[in-house]
Amino acid sequence: MDLRVISRKDRELVLEIRGEDHTLGNLLMKEALKHPSVEYAAYRIPHPLRDVVEFTLIVKEGADVSRVLREVIDALRSEVLEFKKSVESVLGQD
Repeated sequence: MDLRVISRKDRELVLEIRGEDHTLGNLLMKEALKHPSVEYAAYRIPHPLRDVVEFTLIVKEGADVSRVLREVIDALRSEVLEFKKSVESVLGQD
């Protein structure tokens, strides 16, 4: 995975994530939309033959876009770990 900042403004951040597809883009977008400081979150695949995702995040006035993105990623990480524990419990593994 290679990450590049395409655009950064006070309330907006656009990232290019190489080596990823809809899976990561959709997870990031849906988790970001749950955050109370997010005004807009979306992703797009600029070309169907390239593994590149462009993720756009716009936060509400007064929010810090970097902090909000970190919080979104932390929340996503927690959900994945919780899911992992549930799967391990169902499968009888610790």
